Amino acid sequence: MPVVLVMISGWVQPGQYFLPITAAVGAVLGHNYTCWLRFKGGKGIATSAGALLALMPWPTLVALAVFLAAFLTTRYVSVGAISANLALPTAAWFIYRGKPGHMTLFGTALFLGLLAVWKHKENIQRLLKGTENRFGPKKNASSR
Repeated sequence: MPVVLVMISGWVQPGQYFLPITAAVGAVLGHNYTCWLRFKGGKGIATSAGALLALMPWPTLVALAVFLAAFLTTRYVSVGAISANLALPTAAWFIYRGKPGHMTLFGTALFLGLLAVWKHKENIQRLLKGTENRFGPKKNASSR
């Protein structure tokens, strides 16, 4: 749904970024801090991906590639998500450098990327402690 919202807002104001960025950031903040859940919610990864795919498709695809590489290497979804959200602003910087709205798109990618990393703070703590769950089949005691 965020993809549609961001796309429609882009059609309302072609060539301008205010409405699409507001729609993207609003969708992510609304997901992360849902008012009827006492301002608690998810980490906003899928919502961010959908909104950013419509807003800045190439940096989002680069971030997706980074996610897949990190996830397939480590088998930690959180490592993939954190890596992708750190790669997103870098990709936006290089892909949109010198184009109109460059700093606005970079700033949006930086804000949403850092917000996603912040929402993963508990995952980061578990990674540092070695207690984060990996994706895939569990090893049982008899196979060690």
